[in-house]
Amino acid sequence: MGGAVPADRLRRLGAQGAVRWDRLRAGLLCATAALLPAGYVLAAGVPLLLVWFAECAALRRPPWERTPVDGILALWVGWVVLSALASPHRDLALGNALLLALGATAGLAPLTGTLRDQEGFRRPLYWAWAAGGALGGLWVVLRVVQGAPRGDLPQLGWNAAGTVLAAASVLGLALAGSGGRRALLLGAAAQALALAGLVGTLSRGAWLGWAAGVLCLAPWLGARARYAVFGAAAAVTLAVAAHPGLRDRALSALEPERNQDRLMLWRASVRMLADHPWFGVGFGAFVREYPKYRVPEDPNVAPPFAHNLPLSLAVETGLPGVALFAALVVRVVQLGLAHATRAPPREALLQGAGLASLAAVMVHQLVDGTLQSFHLGFAFWFLVACVLPGLREEGRRT
Repeated sequence: MGGAVPADRLRRLGAQGAVRWDRLRAGLLCATAALLPAGYVLAAGVPLLLVWFAECAALRRPPWERTPVDGILALWVGWVVLSALASPHRDLALGNALLLALGATAGLAPLTGTLRDQEGFRRPLYWAWAAGGALGGLWVVLRVVQGAPRGDLPQLGWNAAGTVLAAASVLGLALAGSGGRRALLLGAAAQALALAGLVGTLSRGAWLGWAAGVLCLAPWLGARARYAVFGAAAAVTLAVAAHPGLRDRALSALEPERNQDRLMLWRASVRMLADHPWFGVGFGAFVREYPKYRVPEDPNVAPPFAHNLPLSLAVETGLPGVALFAALVVRVVQLGLAHATRAPPREALLQGAGLASLAAVMVHQLVDGTLQSFHLGFAFWFLVACVLPGLREEGRRT
């Protein structure tokens, strides 16, 4: 009556509790990946973050999973906070710096822990992401059919929709080439919708990013899958070339006179950087500072970013801030390539898919800044987590 609980029973109860937390976390991760392309990532992302904090509190562990890039990541986030403290728009910049830290925690830590314990979790996560991409692509197509000049999503504009659909498409292509006939059929169906939606966004930067992602994915595919991927790329290219409106949109990227708004935006951003080279104007404060540098003929009244992620980060966090972010991305790619080249073929393909999808997203950011939203930040952190965790396990084995 009221005796002590045996130690072995306590261990069993603790193990059962950990398994329940793992299952709940895995379900929320897949839900977040599925909702990300449709524009509703926070519907699962916020519960994911809350559950992660609750799990860590219940199991008495810190709410972070170690990764090989912790040092660079901490330096970058620290510099962003320092930049915010030095900003004339501290009220806005500090809040955005906090959101950056929360986004990294929610997007990186839970998935890193899950992949540490379940190496095969990439596959269901990618399938959830590809399924969400198919639904998002269908929505974009319906918007175009209804008469919208460019397809978008309920919570995402044209370019942001292009980012998530390009990433989902690259992951879906890898899944289609990683299994048997069933995976091929499901992957092809998802691709048809995701690619139709991607074309319907009329986002030239997203098209460019998708092409870069396909090229990065090709070396990890078998010969048959590689031919199928290049066939899909050729089909998209022919569709764009054959449609007068799509062809005109693609060719407009090569005509400076039709991109004067973007050129004016970049010139003003360079002037902003020249005035704030070290700490920038504050993370997320571009929109407040830009009107001071806008010329009268500039149609950009209050743009949220410079439509070039490196330039935006340089303006907002200074040259050290963008240098640290570049170092983070380069290190992630280096570690991911090192792991993928030594992994078994099936694991290497999924690892390479994460790298290729990350390439698609980052190439798009050279002419946009969609990753600066909290929503799309999940895509970046998820892809970083998918590239890195296997390396930790490999380090433990060697």
